[in-house]
Amino acid sequence: MEDTIAQPASAAAKDIKSSGSLVILIAFGLLWFELIHQLKGEWWLNAQYNYGLIVPVLVAYLLWKRWQTRPTPIAPNARPLSILLITACAALYLPIRLVAEANPDWRLLSWTLAVVVITISLAFVYLTGGRSWLRHFAFPFLFFLVAVPWPVRIEQIVIQDLMRAVTAINVIFLQLAGVPALQHGNVIEVGSGFIGIEEACSGVRSLQATLMISLFLGELYSFSVARRLILVVVGAILAFVCNVLRTAILVWVGTNRGASGIESWHDPAGLTILIVCLFGLWTVSLIMLRRDSAAAVSRTPEIQSASIRVNWRPFALLAVWLVLTESAVQIWYRSHQSIASSHWAVQWPASESNYKSVPIASEAESLLQYNEGGGASWEGADGHQWLMFFFRWFPGRTAARFIKVHRPDICLPASGRTMERDNGLRMLNVNGLNLPIRSYRFQDRSAPLHVFYCYWDARSSYETVAAAVSEDWSFRGRIRSALQGRREIGAQILEIVVWGYEDDKEADKALARELERVVSVG
Repeated sequence: MEDTIAQPASAAAKDIKSSGSLVILIAFGLLWFELIHQLKGEWWLNAQYNYGLIVPVLVAYLLWKRWQTRPTPIAPNARPLSILLITACAALYLPIRLVAEANPDWRLLSWTLAVVVITISLAFVYLTGGRSWLRHFAFPFLFFLVAVPWPVRIEQIVIQDLMRAVTAINVIFLQLAGVPALQHGNVIEVGSGFIGIEEACSGVRSLQATLMISLFLGELYSFSVARRLILVVVGAILAFVCNVLRTAILVWVGTNRGASGIESWHDPAGLTILIVCLFGLWTVSLIMLRRDSAAAVSRTPEIQSASIRVNWRPFALLAVWLVLTESAVQIWYRSHQSIASSHWAVQWPASESNYKSVPIASEAESLLQYNEGGGASWEGADGHQWLMFFFRWFPGRTAARFIKVHRPDICLPASGRTMERDNGLRMLNVNGLNLPIRSYRFQDRSAPLHVFYCYWDARSSYETVAAAVSEDWSFRGRIRSALQGRREIGAQILEIVVWGYEDDKEADKALARELERVVSVG
């Protein structure tokens, strides 16, 4: 009789345990799915962060590896504090999702979401196994942060500094080889023309990839903290040196064969140098492993003397909260969804004197990921040379994701031009449409260069300058977009360059005339 009663009781316990495991899996799945969903746009479209696609797989492997040697769980000492931390992070999840829906490109928000997700995960690990489990499983979760894109300001500073350093080193190489060369920002002037050192050649991409691999190898081989730091430093040095070799090869080819030679060597040289860099890093880690007798001996997995007891109810509450949050966000934006009030495009001035279509470099296409666009140059009626670029992004989470950090005031100084003035933002009425125009004056090898830049967010009104500033991608503008339920519905930019106007007002009048002809409203 007792056996008969015990069997159903045992089966019921197994069912409860199985249901609890499913609840835990769903809660963590929803939490991490949204984080990965937030980052996947950068991973897919930004070649600099393509390596992020494999990071979730590596995190899963490292967690599995750590699970094999997990210590015996112990009761947590700070349970109330952990529960409070989970509650605070879960509450913060709602405003993060609300703002992220309107600003999917905001990297500060991506970092905030990543910290929230990792904090919740580690807090649950602590509640399950105590301090020993927290210490044991912390690294795999924190390792995920290498896949989160760097803040824009930091990234641009690193990129610009690396490009200038690589350019300067290549100029020295050419001069030592007897080739006359001058540096203009990130551009090298040689006898055959100008060779630009672009972002793809800055080395930041290989630097980020080697950082990820260095940390992964350090964990894979169970190195000490000191050895892991050494491996990271060695990886950074290898990435820089290999990138200098790559650019040196391309610059030498460009000096002797021109731009066509660079295009044919660009991808093979990049792939070869990347393989050499990664193989060198792996070789260094193997040498360190051989010298570290403690790391060479694999750890014996600990045998758990106590079963793992997990209270699945907090996970169920978390899962319900995540579903409610996502539902609330979608309802909020659907109830405020609107269609852009104005649509405009450009008519390429093919009838103008010396009109030429300007091809977009493959590197720029890969970076911008625009849906429609192109470039053209022509000569105005007064003899001044004009250059125009127009790009459009369709509605979606990745619209104009990267153009915001590639404005004239950031990119042109890197190409050797000197910015004299930023004349700010003004509204220019063109064919009944208000266009937000930012005006810049540069010096281009002793010649005046005026650049006019218009970024148009399809959800914005642009009624006045104040409205354009408030609807811009500033902190206040991003928050206001979320509070008004204005989801990103596409964007476009127009950039016009003209040479030779000494007076800014004359350049502005000439711009107004050209815009009347090229901008069509419909």
